[in-house]
Amino acid sequence: MRWRPSRIDEQQGQLILPGRMVIDGIDALKSATYRFDRFSLEFVAQTLLGRGKDIDDPDHRVAEITRLFREDKPALARYNLEDCQLVLDIFDQCQLIPFLCLRSQLTGLELDRYGGSVAAFTHLYLPRLHQAGYVAPNLPVGAIATSPGGYVMNSRPGFYHDVLVLDYKSLYPSIIRTFHIDPLALVAGLQEAEEETIPGYVGGRFSRVRHILPGLIDTLWQARETAKKERDQARSQAIKILMNAFYGVMGSVGCRFFDPRLASGITMRGHWIMQETRQFIESHGYSVIYGDTDSTFVWLKQEVTAEQASQIGKTLVAAINDWWNERLEQEFGLTSFLELQFERHYTRFLMPTLRGTEEGSKKRYAGLCHENGEDRLDRTRENIPDWVI
Repeated sequence: MRWRPSRIDEQQGQLILPGRMVIDGIDALKSATYRFDRFSLEFVAQTLLGRGKDIDDPDHRVAEITRLFREDKPALARYNLEDCQLVLDIFDQCQLIPFLCLRSQLTGLELDRYGGSVAAFTHLYLPRLHQAGYVAPNLPVGAIATSPGGYVMNSRPGFYHDVLVLDYKSLYPSIIRTFHIDPLALVAGLQEAEEETIPGYVGGRFSRVRHILPGLIDTLWQARETAKKERDQARSQAIKILMNAFYGVMGSVGCRFFDPRLASGITMRGHWIMQETRQFIESHGYSVIYGDTDSTFVWLKQEVTAEQASQIGKTLVAAINDWWNERLEQEFGLTSFLELQFERHYTRFLMPTLRGTEEGSKKRYAGLCHENGEDRLDRTRENIPDWVI
């Protein structure tokens, strides 16, 4: 067994154990998109399992461990064994080993490799590019990432009754499928007649017939839908994370396929979709008070029951999805893969102002919703007290 220190921080590193994979629990949870206020074993175990360390005061355990060592070694052994059992039970509860195995099969990365989106993308894309008769470019030299991020709308601060959240399902993968955002499609599109291609942004154009990524995402998409029907959470999550990483990879200067026209073709198209969605909703008499990347917050401007809110939400998303189908066919000759969903109904909703100003905040709100027979408070910052809602 040996320790391999990180090139960036010698205090960090990797434990190399021949014949074994050493899986870090915290990194494994983060890679599976689990989020906790703290990643201590005690906090995660209490949150997921409803039990914690076998010691009276876990936050001040050093003195107690020392005492057990001196006075009660069997109790210390039980404490250590329970720590090991907690880790095993957390891995089992979250299906982390099946998740990591599936991710490895999909990406070609080792089980203990966290991150690695560029390597995963290259593993999937290169063979398909070679089969199409093309050779990949080298890594870009001196490239600068200039693409804009996700769309964040200026919010309308206030306290509201009855707000709906409408969310585009996997917006960026849907944009890639719909508008053929793809390295090969960009190279081919720039060689084809402009009127025969799909327009992008910052000078990008995409081929309608020569592309790889839309078909790859379609295959992954269908596999994820099958996994969800079979309630295979590990496979569903692994595929979702892989698909959502494709945008970031093409916007990374560390990727051989980096091109601002690819990343901008996704994010700027996302801006356009969100802005057009807002106009459609407001043309039907509702108000959009906030929007963030792929979510739109709609104020109904009237008090409604939960059943009425659900019906309005379902009717609205059906109308928008039909509208996109017709519009993209008429304007671009494209099949729309955009799918807006009714996600949640907040009976009460707070959008605060920025401290000391009248300007509305971003990525900071709180709402009260009724789900599974009980009220639940959603908030993006813990410093919004319950009594406000």
